[in-house]
Amino acid sequence: MEKLSAASLCELHFLSNPVLSQNGSRTVFKWTDSDVKENGYRHYLYLLDNETCETCRLTGSGKEGIFAFDDENTLIFESSRGKADEPEKGREKTVFYRIRLSGGEAVRAFEVPRTVTGIFPLGSNRYLLTVRENLNALPDSATDEEREDEKDYHVLEECPYWANGDTYVSGIRNALYLYLPDSDTLTKLTPRDMDVQTVDVRDGQVICTGHAYTDVISNFGVAMLIDPMTGTFRELVERDRYRVDNAFLTDNGAVLVMSDMAVWGMSQMPNVYRLDLTTGTMRLAASLPYAPGSGLLTDVLYGRGTSMKLVNDELIFTAQKRAKTILCRLGPDDVLRETEWADGSVAAFDGRPGLLVFAGITSGGPADIYLQAGDGPIRQATRANQAYTERYRIAKPVYIPFVNTAGDTVDGWALIPEGTGRHPAVLEIHGGPRCTYGDAFNHEMQMLCAMGYYVFFCNPRGSEGYGEAFADLRGRYGTVDYEDLMAFLDHALSLYLDADPARLAACGGSYGGFMCNWIEGHTDRFAAIASQRSISNWVSDFGTSEIGVTFDKNEMAADPWTDMEKMWEQSPLKYAMNAKTPILFIHSLCDYNCTVDQGLEMFAAMKYFGVPTRMCLFEGENHSLSRSGKPRHRLRRLKEISDWFEKYLHPLNQDKTGGAAWADTSSSDC
Repeated sequence: MEKLSAASLCELHFLSNPVLSQNGSRTVFKWTDSDVKENGYRHYLYLLDNETCETCRLTGSGKEGIFAFDDENTLIFESSRGKADEPEKGREKTVFYRIRLSGGEAVRAFEVPRTVTGIFPLGSNRYLLTVRENLNALPDSATDEEREDEKDYHVLEECPYWANGDTYVSGIRNALYLYLPDSDTLTKLTPRDMDVQTVDVRDGQVICTGHAYTDVISNFGVAMLIDPMTGTFRELVERDRYRVDNAFLTDNGAVLVMSDMAVWGMSQMPNVYRLDLTTGTMRLAASLPYAPGSGLLTDVLYGRGTSMKLVNDELIFTAQKRAKTILCRLGPDDVLRETEWADGSVAAFDGRPGLLVFAGITSGGPADIYLQAGDGPIRQATRANQAYTERYRIAKPVYIPFVNTAGDTVDGWALIPEGTGRHPAVLEIHGGPRCTYGDAFNHEMQMLCAMGYYVFFCNPRGSEGYGEAFADLRGRYGTVDYEDLMAFLDHALSLYLDADPARLAACGGSYGGFMCNWIEGHTDRFAAIASQRSISNWVSDFGTSEIGVTFDKNEMAADPWTDMEKMWEQSPLKYAMNAKTPILFIHSLCDYNCTVDQGLEMFAAMKYFGVPTRMCLFEGENHSLSRSGKPRHRLRRLKEISDWFEKYLHPLNQDKTGGAAWADTSSSDC
């Protein structure tokens, strides 16, 4: 078998967003391929027969976006298939097509003079649309000259004022509209200040959740019941009381998934409540033991899909249970049932009575589509990457847990390189911090292993899936989490004696980048570090990150006015004068989650203190560069990391004492 390389990333097929037909006989899912030549991605819709597992490609333009079943045999989807589908300069447009599942060409259905982010068919040629809306937009009567002038300046009145990978978003909302194609009319259904997050439709009624705010966004949310034909709505929960994660309509009322955040702050698990819409009474149905959604990190998922849905009054959702993303069911009896997949995790799913379809990822390769009828066995319906997994050697993660000083079992793994003799080793650190590593396939880790490195990774305190107390790092960044990471590395080195402790590297992004910066100022045991999309200074991050005013206050248990010193104590920049290890910084210029100034501050400090340093900045990329960045940018990122490690971890670059030879001959621009 061949060694897996950086370039092999672009040979992968990414499957996501499975959606069942109304009778459950078929599934449509999205298939995404890299287009290295055009430096982008091509998105297709595929049809799966759930009985025979036969698949066929429905669309061929490679530009398919959001989609939904219009009826049992018809799909409606967004696409751009020529010049007529492109908006005029300074204008917006979203075009939808219909295609019969029995075959034939797609037919243009309608166009909407807005940017549509979601579509929900109501039947009888009526649709709910979520629409990206600028509350400060020029009127439709504005001239082209006025629209062109508007691009030259931005007026900010709210926080957040920008969004990751986007632009300035003060006044931007995701609004809910009723669209009637026959009369080509759009009617807004949600209040002016509401930013819609989730939508559920049942028997002509709509329930949606989101944030309603002016000036500064809140961690608290709202839930609204809407009659789309009359435009009337009512709020279902008290404002500034709950973080509202989701809401669904039932035969007798509504199911609300919410948290009051009273004990554990933003990381507190939600409860499930049942609401009687007639009387307004609400009761607690269940306190969830796991965090809904998927905190599992991998770089081979492009696109997601549904993570929570109500099917016949049974709430089905993905949840993070230790190092796996599982499926949970909460029935009308309020009893929680779990479906744990033996070798893998669930990325997204859809359900009908007696049937589940999901995109699942295993240790052996990227996501495929799987089916489960009732409580029967799970069937693999696609094998999109079989040729890839047969061509390349894929290292099987070896489970190497250890018990930390608090008595917690910390899950950890090792990828073992081929060959004899001493090997360098890389400690990979996940983001979040409330994310999770598992045994799911990760291309970057497999590439490093193929280069001859041991790859060690674990879930230290702060990780998701192990309960609220384990995940709680508020006011403690760089303490127990750092302790767990160093203890795990010691544990791994004690198990693999051919892993060379003189040739260690640390690598991580987001929170992992923060921890790489923290390591830089707290130990010299590493020969090289690759810090990506990092945080270095919590004080300055508070005012620049898209989530600074909410996330930072929660995580630091302080703000710059109540306890700036506490924020500074937890900032890697404070300890920059201790730095010795050669460090690479990778940052995206449209990353407004961990903004570029955070990397630049640390980079400048390293140069100031004479530490070998290199920084690579990516135009047009955001916080998700490693997962959904342009293909050539993703390859360049992998090259930067591998070149940096080869420079400082390769035996020929080691001095006679076993330490790294730190002559910095690289330029700092990229």
